[in-house]
Amino acid sequence: MNEVHAVIELKITPQRDCGFGRIAERVSKYEQVEACFLMSGAYDLLVFVKGDSLQDVAQFVAQDLSTIEGVLSTATHFMLKTYKAPGMLGPDGSDDRLAVTP
Repeated sequence: MNEVHAVIELKITPQRDCGFGRIAERVSKYEQVEACFLMSGAYDLLVFVKGDSLQDVAQFVAQDLSTIEGVLSTATHFMLKTYKAPGMLGPDGSDDRLAVTP
């Protein structure tokens, strides 16, 4: 099975007494969510998700994430090709790193 991976930027409204925590915890409980980070900059949460298809991820964003109270906007970025990931270098899984020389 070929999973689809995406990164989603969420802009959210901080809540009284808990800041971003309550929304981040709620987002993190979805089975599609692999990781969730509080960020500095243009958006508040960076969410890594996986799904069975582009439509699956799009539906998750439209029906689940964007409807959470306090979520102001979402921006979804689909991962098209992996060049480097933990435990893997190169799209074919090879490890052709440059040699370290003194």
